[in-house]
Amino acid sequence: MKKLHFISVLFGVLFYTQNLSAQDSLETFKPKPVSIEEFIGDKRQFLQLTLNKVFVEKKRIGLLSITSYAADYKGNLNNNEFQNTSLIYHNIYKGIGINSGVSFTSIEGLKNFVGIHYMYQSRQFSLIAMPSYSIIKNNKISGFLQVEYKPIINKNWSLYTRAQLHYNHNFDDGAHFRSYAYSRLGLTYKYFGFGLAHNFDRYGADKNTKHNFGVFLKLTM
Repeated sequence: MKKLHFISVLFGVLFYTQNLSAQDSLETFKPKPVSIEEFIGDKRQFLQLTLNKVFVEKKRIGLLSITSYAADYKGNLNNNEFQNTSLIYHNIYKGIGINSGVSFTSIEGLKNFVGIHYMYQSRQFSLIAMPSYSIIKNNKISGFLQVEYKPIINKNWSLYTRAQLHYNHNFDDGAHFRSYAYSRLGLTYKYFGFGLAHNFDRYGADKNTKHNFGVFLKLTM
């Protein structure tokens, strides 16, 4: 039931947000394609690199890649984590499209997937929703949702908030495989962002959890 609820939320967000005004969306607004974030927490360090680049403007074909690293402060390599999701997408109608790519993690290695997505971005608000299905080696469905809201304070300053959610369910054993909820609250000055951060990670069927509280610094270019 939790899996079906999560999927229904993703699709609800996808179809609700397509009614947003398109004049500030990817049709006319050109977002910065690269962002780098470093998070210094009380339990471990976290780094995330995001690339979102449209290569063929008329055909709406682009590349999205999200890479993250996490390591504790004890030097135990078994506690280090690496995650990368890279995909080629084709926007079909007002940010709605299809995609295909690969995901690699330090736990399960490489897997291929196909999916659909909704992408919207303006100066103050951005959203990426991506449900996907693994097609080789395993039988998993996953969902990714990222929402950023940046209310403008003045010409150079904005409030910065972000929620980044991921859920991965294993159909082979009918259990939770991997999920996380990352939240950020801070300020941006031109291309720089900083503030408070929290990462909540869950692992495996037993849903073992890790909390990480700290501060982040983000560069968008």
